[in-house]
Amino acid sequence: MFEEITVIRLQEETELSSFDCGNEDLNNFLFNDAKAYLKRLLSVTYLLKRGNDTVAFFSLSNDRISVPDSDKSTWRKVKSCFPHAKHRSDYPSVKIGRLAVDLKYQRCSIGTVMLNFIESMFVSNNRTGCTFVTVDALPSALPFYKKNGFVLLNKRLEETEGRTMTLFYDLSQLL
Repeated sequence: MFEEITVIRLQEETELSSFDCGNEDLNNFLFNDAKAYLKRLLSVTYLLKRGNDTVAFFSLSNDRISVPDSDKSTWRKVKSCFPHAKHRSDYPSVKIGRLAVDLKYQRCSIGTVMLNFIESMFVSNNRTGCTFVTVDALPSALPFYKKNGFVLLNKRLEETEGRTMTLFYDLSQLL
């Protein structure tokens, strides 16, 4: 199935086919906001297509990891990725703003394939200079991101229903 999937960058003229991931907020983003975000340079959305089906989508924007966002032990871990002379108060990253898989394709590892694709985009063709991938995940999505190597940025914050948690992935481990 994966060989039949193509990734296209959403453009203003792109015709959107039916899509339902079971989450109204994510569905609405794709159909009502993604093109406006593109036009305002807020994010870029990519569609995974299989024939006429929209299998999944993700949107990316610029981000950063900074001292106030993390707890001390995590910040030490972040800084340890760099030589002392390169320590900063923040580090550039790319944020996964939205990531969704159509109900017909859920539980087929499409989410992991998308994460691997995003990671390879920024390791093999890093146009802006970023070293981390970040995501603000709902508590229900934490196991998925943790399984894929993401780490909580601030372990002091308690997981509460409906509240997103910031996680990060260190791209340098792929080098």
